[in-house]
Amino acid sequence: MFVDVSVDANPKECDKTAGTKGKRRGPFQSAEQRELTALTRKMGACIRCSIHRIRCELDEQNPTGCCRACRQAIQGRPLWIPCLRYKITDSELLDNAERPRPTWTSRWKRMEMIDITNWASDEIKTIKVTQGVGNTWYALKVRQFVPVEGDALARRWVADGQKQEFMCTPYAVADMREAGRVLSAFSESTLKDALKFWLANGDTLLAKTYLMAYRYSFTAENEDDRLLLKSTMRLWGASRMMSRSAWICGEETLGMTTRDYGPNSPSTNRILMPPVFSAQMEIIFVAMILEPTKKEVLSRLKALIQDNTRNRRSWLAIYLCVFLLLHSCALLTARDNERARLQGVSERFYRPRVIEELHNGAKILLAYFHFCNRGSYPLYMDWTSEDQMFLAGLKKEQAEFLQFTVQEYKKKAPHFERILENNVYEDPYYFIAQMYERDWKPRHTKHTL
Repeated sequence: MFVDVSVDANPKECDKTAGTKGKRRGPFQSAEQRELTALTRKMGACIRCSIHRIRCELDEQNPTGCCRACRQAIQGRPLWIPCLRYKITDSELLDNAERPRPTWTSRWKRMEMIDITNWASDEIKTIKVTQGVGNTWYALKVRQFVPVEGDALARRWVADGQKQEFMCTPYAVADMREAGRVLSAFSESTLKDALKFWLANGDTLLAKTYLMAYRYSFTAENEDDRLLLKSTMRLWGASRMMSRSAWICGEETLGMTTRDYGPNSPSTNRILMPPVFSAQMEIIFVAMILEPTKKEVLSRLKALIQDNTRNRRSWLAIYLCVFLLLHSCALLTARDNERARLQGVSERFYRPRVIEELHNGAKILLAYFHFCNRGSYPLYMDWTSEDQMFLAGLKKEQAEFLQFTVQEYKKKAPHFERILENNVYEDPYYFIAQMYERDWKPRHTKHTL
């Protein structure tokens, strides 16, 4: 059964903050309280105090250590959630940099929707673009632009130690906001195709978990559960689109022709996208789709986790959301490692700083997930128990899914242990495996191979 070992907030402590929204805080009772409050604002409140909305009193002798509330809570308790000063809304779920790749163009210094204005032609052309996900494609309007200093007019990469090049014509998205609406609609309408494509490796735990998340986003009794999973699926689908290369698949090729780069090159016989066009696509995905959806996901997840401390009925939606986000983190990590190899970079990752922020986001999600469990281990439980199903608010299909998950974990436990011990961040299960740990502690990313 669900067992709480994290200790609920003291009722008196809760009374201090309950019903005070909109009221002015009274004067500090002492200079010490003023100093401790200032220190807490600087260091941040821990997860437990933040969720319970109580004052997080730091130890002035060890301000980076365990807060007073957590220290009191763990006395005589064999199980302990670490006292961590994480904010779930600070979780980085995306692998985008602050600006498009400078090797593509130097036009945009930030991910801002600023259209090109210096065009070489008034003619608008429509191209069909695909990413090889099933038979799907989308249409975008493009226009020839006047190149400026810093605009790349060729795609360049390294394959088998040899530099490769594909010359491009200077075409770009004619209207970025219109393109954003096209991409957003395409991402949602082709979600099933994306799921089939990315889960085609035959891994049953991944496939069944995604299928449950998709179904539960429509069938969950709690509307907040449904909204969380719908936004999570939108974020996941758009992230997959941004992480995968695109090429022209229609008759309009903008004057470019295919080349043979060898049987092992994915660029062989493809019309690659002009670099400035790709920079625009990055901006569109980040500014119009990914960032707004990320904020929505984290806001909804935070609200459900806070509610779950009183009501267990949203635990499955929280689990599914975190599972998908952690799997996405592993996919983005693997893609960045692959990009480093393609570009001939000797480091493990093409963008180490971006990957470190992404992994910090995964740590925050894991910390909140384990706190949400409150010292119990739902992923080890017997979900054939009717009492357990009732406490978690689950129907038979959902309980059977969790029972399957428990059995799959037992099969994969040796693999999980191996990838965690060897820091195999690129493995699809590296972050998911940490959801199953009984005594989870944050891990730090190593950039060396």
